[in-house]
Amino acid sequence: MSKPTLGYWGLRGQAECIRYILRYTGIEWNDNQLELTMEQFNQYFGVDKPAMFERGFQLANLPYLEDGDVKLTQSVAICRYLARKHGLAPSSEAELQRCDMAEQEVMDYRTGYARLCYDPNFDEKKEEYLKNLEKKLTAFNRFLGDGPFILGSKICYVDFMMYEYLSQVKALAPDHFKDKDNINKALAAIEALPQLKAWFNSEEYKKPRYINSPNSKFPGLGL
Repeated sequence: MSKPTLGYWGLRGQAECIRYILRYTGIEWNDNQLELTMEQFNQYFGVDKPAMFERGFQLANLPYLEDGDVKLTQSVAICRYLARKHGLAPSSEAELQRCDMAEQEVMDYRTGYARLCYDPNFDEKKEEYLKNLEKKLTAFNRFLGDGPFILGSKICYVDFMMYEYLSQVKALAPDHFKDKDNINKALAAIEALPQLKAWFNSEEYKKPRYINSPNSKFPGLGL
């Protein structure tokens, strides 16, 4: 059986949470990271993206996942698929409801953060963003409770989304996390997972990597 292939730009962006799920499962997979060059940009949008339909994708986008006959785009759809396949999905209606809420809340963090980082008026809008961020983090800290995961002691796919997207926000606004004990506990719990020990100790993890595009107002390189 062929290895699953994840395709995305050579940055964290919307694919790193998927990479964390794949690392956690322990399966072998191909990490197809596209170079952050104008040549690769033109190649993808001019040739590779239109050709995705011929390869069997129903929608063409990045990130994408090819896993045998399964061909998916959209980061949340990929996370959900991997969760169902590898035992990281909620198993009751109550768990599903809590995961659904957390998933969408976490995506709100990513959306707001990315909107700011790619805004030409980044400096002018950052102050208002941080005011709203403080309110959202306080509410989410309360939502998590004792944790350490979203479902208490049971880990699910949304925990990896939470870890990555809140880590991205934390790189921009570290002071807003200092008193968020439950959030910090949840982030530390992911880093303490035995399945991810090799990754967090690896030279690859320690290398500076872009969170966002180098052309954004906050690339996040080295954070």
